[in-house]
Amino acid sequence: MKKHLFFAFMMLVSASMFFASCSKDDDKSAPTLSFKTGTGYTSANATVNYNDTVKIGILATSNGSDNIVKLVLKADDQVIMDSTLNAIQVSLDFNIVKGASASETWKFTVTDLAGKVTELSIVLSRPSTEITTFSAVKLGAQDNTTDPSFFSTSDGSTYFQGDAFNNQAKIDMFCFYENTTSHQNFTTLGAPGSNITGIFTGNTAPDNYTVKNVTYFVKTTLTAAQFDAITNDEGILQSFDPSNQFKKAKNLQTGDVWAFKTQAGKFGLLKVTSVVPETNGSLEMAVKIQK
Repeated sequence: MKKHLFFAFMMLVSASMFFASCSKDDDKSAPTLSFKTGTGYTSANATVNYNDTVKIGILATSNGSDNIVKLVLKADDQVIMDSTLNAIQVSLDFNIVKGASASETWKFTVTDLAGKVTELSIVLSRPSTEITTFSAVKLGAQDNTTDPSFFSTSDGSTYFQGDAFNNQAKIDMFCFYENTTSHQNFTTLGAPGSNITGIFTGNTAPDNYTVKNVTYFVKTTLTAAQFDAITNDEGILQSFDPSNQFKKAKNLQTGDVWAFKTQAGKFGLLKVTSVVPETNGSLEMAVKIQK
C-alpha cells in the first residue's frame, strides 16, 4: 500500500559568489551536515505516534570554496524533496507528520559543486503495531431477540439492549435495519453518538445514554482477501480516510470492508461475512483493531 507522507519546511540559504579554487577536488572536504538541537527539535531517532508532527531542522555548511548545489530528502525510498541550490550555508526546518509505517527512515543528502556528498538520517518509529482480531462477531438488528445488537471493540463483547445500557462507556457500535421513505439505510452499523434516534425504544435505548461514544466509518476498497492478510495496524491506518468518514456504515453487504475509528482513538477494520436483512435480521463480521 502506498505511503502517505506529509511535511512542511522553512529554509534559509546563505548565498555565495565564490568560485571554485584550482585545488584538486579529491583534496577538498565534503560539506558538513547536522541536525539542529534545542527546544522543539527532534534530533535523534524517536518513537512518535501516528499522525503526530515532529520538527526536524538541518544545517548544512560548505567547505568554503564549493557551494552546496543540491539537497535531496527521502522518506524510505520515496523522494520528498529534490532541490537545486547555490549557497555557502543552508538552514531548513521540516514539520514532519508521522505516517502509518511501523518505522520511517528520513534521509537528508547535500551535494556540493565538487560532487562531494554528505548524508544524515533519522528514524521515526511508532510505539506498537499489534492488533486484536475478533473473527466472528454476530449482531442482531433492533427487533432480533436472539442475537445481541451492541458491540464493544475494547474486548469484543456483545450486549443486548438492557445490558448495553449498563455498559454505556464500552459501547462502540450497534446494528440496525432501516428502510423508510426518508431513510434507506438498510443493514447498518452506527454508534450511540451517531445521532440515530427512534430505532431502539424504551428507557434503555441509546437515545437515553449519558455516555455516547462516537465511531467513524470509512468504506474501503479492500477485498476480503486483503483484509485477511493484514497482520498489523499499518494497513488499517492507511485505509482510514478522514475526508470520507461517516457516523454510520450503511447498506452493508457481504464482502464489504470498512475502516473505523472509535471514541478511544483506536483504528480498526471490519469485514462483513453475512447479512440477513430486515429489522429482525442480523449481521456477522470479522474485526481487526489496534491493541
